[in-house]
Amino acid sequence: MINYNQTPTDYYAKIDLKINIEGILVKGSSFSDFFYPISWENESSPITTFTLDAKATTWFIFGVFRQVQINLTLRTDVIYDLQMLTSIGAINMNVPENIIVNNTILRTSTGTVFLNVSKNASFQGDVGLSTSTGPVALYAREVNFSHDLITFTSTGNIVLNFSRCSIGGHFSGTVSTGNIGFNSYNMVYNEGYNWRLESSTGNIGVNIIQYTEMGANITGSVETSTGNINIYYKDNLASIGAKFICSTSTGSKSYNPIGSGGFLVSGVEPKTITSNDYESATNQYTFTTTTSTGNINVHAESL
Repeated sequence: MINYNQTPTDYYAKIDLKINIEGILVKGSSFSDFFYPISWENESSPITTFTLDAKATTWFIFGVFRQVQINLTLRTDVIYDLQMLTSIGAINMNVPENIIVNNTILRTSTGTVFLNVSKNASFQGDVGLSTSTGPVALYAREVNFSHDLITFTSTGNIVLNFSRCSIGGHFSGTVSTGNIGFNSYNMVYNEGYNWRLESSTGNIGVNIIQYTEMGANITGSVETSTGNINIYYKDNLASIGAKFICSTSTGSKSYNPIGSGGFLVSGVEPKTITSNDYESATNQYTFTTTTSTGNINVHAESL
């Protein structure tokens, strides 16, 4: 768990280690029976690394239950580069309001990766969230992402929620087996932006509400091999347009107007769903959506 301090502190970072070990014959054992000594590198430099390695417990005939929780508390007045790596376990990070962070890499092999960011926070470097087995979730409100944002899981779901955020880099969400949910509300883009949502086996849901100027053209792709793609799109500005280019091997492609609609449908394979104001719009969303086995459903309105 990664949090920031709520009261002033003298230290740059505080690490609390909580270990729970249960099992037959465990009583009377010491820390050194289960773990190697904690190794610190560069303790006096701005870049500090510590390693906690567990010993094998096969010498316990009946086995043991071992739970390790690391709580990291950071100072709100310091800008950090963070790289959190673990083999088995969850990584949770909470960023409060008005915090600046540089590169932020959260990675586990088996477990959940969760990043919750409050308003007016800013990431001045790349953000990477990844796990091999487990879900990845990001919740951001009024946050500035100035560089690339990459999310990945091999087996698990990805949930991404952005509200009134600013994005200045490329974005990708990739999963091998699992679903992807992408939600955005009144986003601002600092430059021409490419993003990609891709799943091998799973559904992808994209919800975009744009009631404010977006600032740049967005080009993206939504792809799954086996699964459905569901898109909900809505804008109310003549300066913003959207186009969805839909292709399937086995499945249907449908446009479902919301309210007055404001979209035209053309073609068969691919089927193109284009807002009436797309060509005249100052900024445009252009998405290529592809599935091999599954349906593509576009629910949209552009005023």
